[in-house]
Amino acid sequence: MKNLFIKVLGTSLLYAATTFAQSANEIAKKVHDLPSGKTSSGTISVTLIDKNGKTRNREIASYTMKDGTTDKTVLVFKTPRDVAGISYLTYDYPDKADGSTVDSDSWIYLPAMKKVRRVSGSSKDDDFQGTDFTYDDLGTRSLSKDNFAILGEEKVNGIDCWILEAKAKDPKAKVSRRVSWVNKKTYVVHKGEYFDKQNRLQKTLVADNIQQVNGYWTSLKMTMTNVQTNHKTVYEIKNLKYDEKVNESYFTVSALEREQVK
Repeated sequence: MKNLFIKVLGTSLLYAATTFAQSANEIAKKVHDLPSGKTSSGTISVTLIDKNGKTRNREIASYTMKDGTTDKTVLVFKTPRDVAGISYLTYDYPDKADGSTVDSDSWIYLPAMKKVRRVSGSSKDDDFQGTDFTYDDLGTRSLSKDNFAILGEEKVNGIDCWILEAKAKDPKAKVSRRVSWVNKKTYVVHKGEYFDKQNRLQKTLVADNIQQVNGYWTSLKMTMTNVQTNHKTVYEIKNLKYDEKVNESYFTVSALEREQVK
């Protein structure tokens, strides 16, 4: 989320621009580092809505675990029958000491093929199983992949927010930039906009039912709308639990292959 003045119009303006850039990076880091518990489990109710208003419903079981510095997530489709058993596992790693990015590892299990395949880096901007969320949206995006800037300030439903831009450093990225409205007090994102390679608005995100669950700020409902296709996906998180024991064996490729994740 960024790109600031390059031209120097005087010492005071240069200082202001430099401070502004540091503030943008600090805000981005606080959003990135929001506490989320050592483990979590819950059910995600997914509603897909096409341009004609026709809906399809899915249900996903979700588990997360922090394993040292690695964030692990496993998702498994429970219903309907045509997608039941499809499972997704991802490991998100911290950046290296020199600031360079370590790509996440991701795998998907397709029960019809009885096969696990690795999700390549080039596929992580693809839509996740027909939803308007991408594989990349499901993980933790490294701060080193973007440049950040504060575009301004605005109220969202009466809440003071910074408007924070993340501009992808990779010129080939399918999402060229992301703009987020960040709560000034909690650092929770209340809404977002995603732009394609041509810098055209592609998707909008609205976060609703934001509350503290076991002391952790959480968006229990998220709506992603593809404004170019008029397709929409609504995620609603239910039965969410933090810091309770989860089955550590779920977070392995072999668990996907054995259809162990329930």
